[in-house]
Amino acid sequence: MEQAAAEANRIVDEHFKAEGSMNIDAIMATYTDDIEFDVGGMPETLRGKQAAAGFYKQLFSDLLTDKVTPLRRLVSPTFVIDDAIYECRAVGRPFGIEGKGRPVKFRLMHIFEIRDGRISRENAWLDVGAIQQQLA
Repeated sequence: MEQAAAEANRIVDEHFKAEGSMNIDAIMATYTDDIEFDVGGMPETLRGKQAAAGFYKQLFSDLLTDKVTPLRRLVSPTFVIDDAIYECRAVGRPFGIEGKGRPVKFRLMHIFEIRDGRISRENAWLDVGAIQQQLA
């Protein structure tokens, strides 16, 4: 893997490690200051670290990740696409549904744009329908 692509892969690995430890400061350290954070199904794209940190605070109060099974990762110097199956516990109210600590399993695809060694845009596409069906 060429050096720039290896660096893109490294920053995404660092990002996922920070998510796994639920360390919002470490997650924010993987982003550029002008991060664009877009989750499929959300009404608007979040802009800036403060907005992204707010999203993670809510996410971590709703879902606890138990296991991630990687399916595929495509890496280039300027983007990384990561596709995985997530197994979580719904401890809060993910997507407005009472979790009651129940397990949920869903597919999640990330598209990361990389600039200057950091993530400048993150798109996350998750199977909200699968989560809702499991919690209904």
